[in-house]
Amino acid sequence: MKNFFLIILFLFSCLSTQSTAQEPLPTESSTLFSGSGNCEACHFSNGDVLTYNGVDVSMVTYWRSTMMGNAAKDPLWRAYVASEVEQFPLLQETIETKCTKCHAPMGYTQAIYNGQTTYSMDELRQDRLANDGVSCTVCHQIDPSNFGTKESYSGGYIITDDRIIYGPYQNPDTIYMQSFVEYTPKYGEHINQAELCATCHTLFSPTVNDIGEIVGDFPEQTPYIEWKNSIYPALDTPCQTCHMPKIYDPIDIAVIPEFDTTKRTPFWKHNFVGGNTMMLKILKQFTDSLYVTAEPFHFDSTIFRAEENLKVNASTISLQTNYINDSIDFGIKIENLAGHKLPTGIPLRRMWVHFKIADAFGTKIFESGAWDSEGRIIGMNSDYEPHHNIISSENEVQIYEGVLQDLNEQVTYTLLKAASFKKDNRIPPKGFTSQHISYDTTAITEDAFIDPDFNRENNVEGSGSDIIHYRLPVTGDQLINITAELCYQLLKPEVSDHFSNLTSSDITAFLDMYSGADKEPVVMKSIFESILVSDLITESNLTPNEFSLEQNYPNPFNPSTKISWQSPVGSLQSIKVYDVLGNEVARLVDEYKPAGKYEVTFDASQLSSGIYFYTLKAGTFVETKKMALLR
Repeated sequence: MKNFFLIILFLFSCLSTQSTAQEPLPTESSTLFSGSGNCEACHFSNGDVLTYNGVDVSMVTYWRSTMMGNAAKDPLWRAYVASEVEQFPLLQETIETKCTKCHAPMGYTQAIYNGQTTYSMDELRQDRLANDGVSCTVCHQIDPSNFGTKESYSGGYIITDDRIIYGPYQNPDTIYMQSFVEYTPKYGEHINQAELCATCHTLFSPTVNDIGEIVGDFPEQTPYIEWKNSIYPALDTPCQTCHMPKIYDPIDIAVIPEFDTTKRTPFWKHNFVGGNTMMLKILKQFTDSLYVTAEPFHFDSTIFRAEENLKVNASTISLQTNYINDSIDFGIKIENLAGHKLPTGIPLRRMWVHFKIADAFGTKIFESGAWDSEGRIIGMNSDYEPHHNIISSENEVQIYEGVLQDLNEQVTYTLLKAASFKKDNRIPPKGFTSQHISYDTTAITEDAFIDPDFNRENNVEGSGSDIIHYRLPVTGDQLINITAELCYQLLKPEVSDHFSNLTSSDITAFLDMYSGADKEPVVMKSIFESILVSDLITESNLTPNEFSLEQNYPNPFNPSTKISWQSPVGSLQSIKVYDVLGNEVARLVDEYKPAGKYEVTFDASQLSSGIYFYTLKAGTFVETKKMALLR
């Protein structure tokens, strides 16, 4: 009977409308796993099944050109594994075993099941199943018993030999899958939980000291923990909401049985895209040498979805202008719409603001954040760019990124040397606070943490946004054009510099591919606005219609800073400064003032470094803000 079913399966698979891929999908099987080619034999689009509005929405068609489908073939990943091994050859087994857990889970897990304690890159290269990446029978076999625990992270998923395939639908038919591939389908509520994704997308990597000893671990990638510290768990919005968008119309999901009229809803499209457009383009260009199972047209679709995810779903950008102390303050607000930090994942990515002012004839007046043909940001510090609240120079750029440092507090691009973040100002998700139980794992570094506009609104944490103030002296009766772009870069060019001194074949192969790659950042969001300066000045001189206390400038400061405020009515007004214990350390203003806008200078020459608070009292209005004195 089983052979009869297999013959029918073969005949149906021959009817598939897909074109022949560069490398065929694997049909090998092992004790635990089955290749994606076996899954596709029933789950392909034939113009009716797995077809929506005439479009193929089958699982394998979407998945085969994603980074998950090519996780084991990803040339950047292979180069990074090789670079760590080249620097720490005595740790080769540890490095390769750790890295293959999630990039080649079928090869690694089967090897461990067979009694091995390690799994190597050489074994991976020779195993077609392992090269199938994060394939169908990986995610759909994961048992939920350790979900959400530390043991589940860093590839701590549980897959046994019970041959159960978990799916999102109640009452699945068991006969055909048991007959064809010897799996038993079973409803699993956990298949739609964020904790499923967290088993690999929460990664703690070893930290190594100067003599090559493992002395701890480092939270290299933590999107799930970032998500936990957000509004989204309470809204029942897991990873799958964005990365596997739903079709709610009923979909027939299998060609066998042929006359089955049971349709399923919702249907989760296997998009699996983030913002990784560069590597997708490299995979498309080098399909032959990388032995990928997707055709160029598959990659075109996935690249489009990744770009759409970056440009539509990830963020918003807005502009607010004010005239302050003979300067215009251009406030660029970036809001994170994702359920994790932006950017997130491996800290080789960055996001930055390209801000430009030109006159009516297009002549540049000011520009921050331009880039060259190699994707290098013009004006940034050679080591790393600090976080900014206020920018007044073209050599200052607001870059959102994680910057790694070793045990000696030196910037590093060697992942095993990473001991902590020298800088982490990646914009957190809405609801993210420093009071969350896991905050120490995902902490915002000091410069961003003391920025009153970073993840704060009205001095309350959790805004999931940042406001950068471009404060520039612009005067006269002129029209100016303002452009602001939020740019995303998958791979910092400094990584290729890091690789350039290493010689492993996987590294040189990647560098050859990278050398010809398009290094233009993806412009996620942009705004353009024209302003007549004289109108802005006139508007700013009008009597204020409400009380407000501005953030001091500069902040942090040394040794002096300016504090501005406005009052819509005359009243007795005071500005007082306090230390963290509540002791008054300065009284800057204490007198009656008519309605208007004011500014006072605070000289802290006699005070020590630290956090201070300043309070405006004007009639019944009271407001307090925080500032930092850094010497």
